[in-house]
Amino acid sequence: MNPWGVWYYSPVHANILTEPVEPTSGLLRDELRMNLNRNRNSLLCLLGITCAILLTAALFANPLNQKGEKPFSLRVPVELVLVPVTVEDGDGRLIAGLQKEDFELLEEGVPQTIIYFSSDPAPLSAAIMIDRSTDAGTQNLVKDTLLSLIESFSPFDEVALFQFEHTTDKVQDFTSNKDELLKAFQKITLAGVAPGFGGGPFAGAGGQFSSETTLSGIPLETGKGKVPPPKTLNTHIHDAVFTAAQELRRRDRNRRGSIILISNGQNAPGNRHSYDQTMEAVLQREITVFAIAQGASLLYRRLNVLSKYANPTGGAVFYPVKNSGFAETYQKISQMARNRYVLGFAPRENVEKVTLRKLEVRLGNKTIKVGRIRSRNGYYAIPR
Repeated sequence: MNPWGVWYYSPVHANILTEPVEPTSGLLRDELRMNLNRNRNSLLCLLGITCAILLTAALFANPLNQKGEKPFSLRVPVELVLVPVTVEDGDGRLIAGLQKEDFELLEEGVPQTIIYFSSDPAPLSAAIMIDRSTDAGTQNLVKDTLLSLIESFSPFDEVALFQFEHTTDKVQDFTSNKDELLKAFQKITLAGVAPGFGGGPFAGAGGQFSSETTLSGIPLETGKGKVPPPKTLNTHIHDAVFTAAQELRRRDRNRRGSIILISNGQNAPGNRHSYDQTMEAVLQREITVFAIAQGASLLYRRLNVLSKYANPTGGAVFYPVKNSGFAETYQKISQMARNRYVLGFAPRENVEKVTLRKLEVRLGNKTIKVGRIRSRNGYYAIPR
């Protein structure tokens, strides 16, 4: 066995010599060393070329350019608070074309510097919540105007459908397929109580025109004797809104989260989540609540819970009574949710615990005649 342990290639016969060759002279040994050095140099050269290729590929794959500068990207600081705003004239029409300089934004009464402004439309993530306890007349109106409700959303929006009473059931998960939404609406099972305005402070067991009267649910003595109490209210609106807020928290933050409540606004005791807990979940996700009020809420507008969710989140409550009114309401909700001004500011003060901070939006430009400004009235500050 030779001390080098190498194989030789014969260029003449073009085959591998299986027998090792024993060098017999110093000249042959020197030639062999020279061949080994040349082979080693060739390998080093090949290795250098390979490294150069890999390095070039890495440079092209690197987001840094030749000057070492990062490409343009929009970065929003974590501390940025976004406040969606809609501005209406005296007739309720949306006012477009406003600029950042037209607005004033206050936190706890202190003016803030608006460092972000946008008026671009945005796709929606909308949760439609239908109260199963609404009267039969409302249910018929909803069914007759289903197509208008579905068509009020754009192909870029995603919509989920829920029905609720004492529990909340998801009928259709978020989808942009309008055919799926139409099929989902047909699966809804509504309770269909008798038409009327029962359930308010002065409620009748037999409906709006019943002579069987109660006061806050307590039967009153009449000439005909004691009147039996009405059907027990079993609708949990707090839990329904909380469920929708949790579902919207899992959607893309670039979409504007909206909840659309179709309800009589009658909230029964026994909710698992309080109003404060539900509002915290809604405000943390920057959700806007819109409501279509029916039944008793048409008369007792200040007493129903729908306004307590819509107003603080920058939404609105609508009171349609005819098919045309429902169709117009759907379009108005879609326009208000999608076409909004968005103001952003960086809070100056740090908080030691999660704290609700009050917000107020004003229009500094006094030449513009404004009927109403809708925006959320607060946000939850988190310790940094």
